[in-house]
Amino acid sequence: MKKAQGSLEYSAMIALILVMILVAVFYFGEGVVPKAIKSTQQNEILQYQNTVEVIKSNYEATGAWNSLKNETISCSNSQCTFNGETKSIDDPAFSYSDTLENAYNKCIYENDINSCKAIVYVLGE
Repeated sequence: MKKAQGSLEYSAMIALILVMILVAVFYFGEGVVPKAIKSTQQNEILQYQNTVEVIKSNYEATGAWNSLKNETISCSNSQCTFNGETKSIDDPAFSYSDTLENAYNKCIYENDINSCKAIVYVLGE
């Protein structure tokens, strides 16, 4: 009888461990942690998109957006060049190359954070 009881206790411990593993996999794989990370990323892209919309509105108000939208934004080696001006940036790994109009469309409609960053780097304050 003692062997049977010990076997049941052992089986219960194994079952409990498996449940704990499944809970941990959910928590880190699909649960709370990934949702928090995704929420932070969505917040960051929304902040950049808001800034880009303000920049575009300001340039449209002066009529400059249409003359600049076909210019190429080129970023690499901690520098971004746009419309003949080069600015230093604090992101040495950042690399980007596209027109302002394409960057805007990718930023707003495709949620491409690098496109948003490129616009902010060259036209932001």
